Amino acid sequence: MLLRISLIVAILAGLATGTLTFIKVQDIIVTTRAARDEWNGKYHTEYTAHVATKNTLKKTQTDLATTKQNLAETKTALEAANGKVEELGKANAELSTTLEKTRGERDTAQQELEQWHLIPGGLKPGQIKDLIAELENTKKARDAVVAENKIIAAARDELQYRWDTIFGTNNGPVILPTGLRGKVLVVDPKYDFVVLNIGRDQGAKERGEMMVSRGGKLIGKVQIASVQKDRCVANILPNWKPADPRLQVMEEDEVLY
Repeated sequence: MLLRISLIVAILAGLATGTLTFIKVQDIIVTTRAARDEWNGKYHTEYTAHVATKNTLKKTQTDLATTKQNLAETKTALEAANGKVEELGKANAELSTTLEKTRGERDTAQQELEQWHLIPGGLKPGQIKDLIAELENTKKARDAVVAENKIIAAARDELQYRWDTIFGTNNGPVILPTGLRGKVLVVDPKYDFVVLNIGRDQGAKERGEMMVSRGGKLIGKVQIASVQKDRCVANILPNWKPADPRLQVMEEDEVLY
């Protein structure tokens, strides 16, 4: 009997303990579910915010890429515009120069046109042109006659010189053209002669004497021995040959009459 009572008491105590434990577990479950639901709510909110932020970041990156592209295109367009402005500036400067030149030509043309009215006899431009052409032809004919006269005079002087030389009447000094100048091309110190870059075309004559100059200082004198068309050979006169070797006649020295 006592054992039964003890069992009953034990069972009742176990039920009471189980009941208390169940109540505690149930409270824990309820609390845990509430915490879980709260955490799920916060997680959902945070996730939603994260997704929204991620979408916003992606849109921002897209907008930034678009902005960079627009900036690059704007920079390229600006550089092109600056280049165009520079080209227009150069074109404007050229046009301004052309305009000034055109204005000057216009003013000159107006002055020339006014001078046409001052020509006596009322000559027309075509007549003036014919007169100018006739004058040019006359000048050419005159120049041809002058050149021919020079050739004839040179030939006459050459013949006269040869005549006087042959018959011994050419004893006076030979007169060369005033201001005749030349240079020494070749020097032969052994035989004391030089080659000059002047000849018959420039008026050089045999037995003509010329001074030798270097740096504006006279250093010698030569006498022409033979004459060609544009060259002549001259002897260095001994009385004018300096003792100082530095003053000896050299190539590139100047000769003058």
